[in-house]
Amino acid sequence: MHIIFATEIWGKTPHVDLMASKFEDIASDITIVDPYNGTDLAFGSEEDAYARYTADCGHSQYGQRVLDALQLTTEPTCLVGFSAGAGAVWSAVCAENVGAAKGAVCFYGSPIRNMMDYSPKVPVDLVFSENEPLFDVESVARTLQDIPLAQSYITPFEHGFMNPLSKNYHEEAYHFWLQWIKDQVVSHCAPQK
Repeated sequence: MHIIFATEIWGKTPHVDLMASKFEDIASDITIVDPYNGTDLAFGSEEDAYARYTADCGHSQYGQRVLDALQLTTEPTCLVGFSAGAGAVWSAVCAENVGAAKGAVCFYGSPIRNMMDYSPKVPVDLVFSENEPLFDVESVARTLQDIPLAQSYITPFEHGFMNPLSKNYHEEAYHFWLQWIKDQVVSHCAPQK
């Protein structure tokens, strides 16, 4: 199976490489898509990362990058995205041609709130933070839950809890949810009987 990871606005950091390496035992191929073409820009703050993300990429272009990566593979593929990357994954799996995609996992995908009229072509697990400053998480999760193939979850953690660069990083939650992601990826990409 192939896994495509779509990063947060921080881009392809050593943390992302380490996380991806945890999936080598279940994946034959791993692709990391990020807003900066694989360059770790070592941002000093989340504000710096967001400013660069909006200047260099933005949500539409990021979604297209993920879709382009997806359309390059013929192997059963699961997509995993975080924050802006989750929005990009959602956008890609709601496109007309999702190619070899079999499922997706999206973590604290704030941009998805602006794409709730989209419909995924494969099963998508949507994991939200308990609170978001720009929208009512419960309302968004409930609306998305009603979309066929979408499954919403709300965690008691804050946006960024899977990223050691975030002030909201939660190490115990990271380890729990990392295993959960692996389980979901295997479930989505398991051969159908």
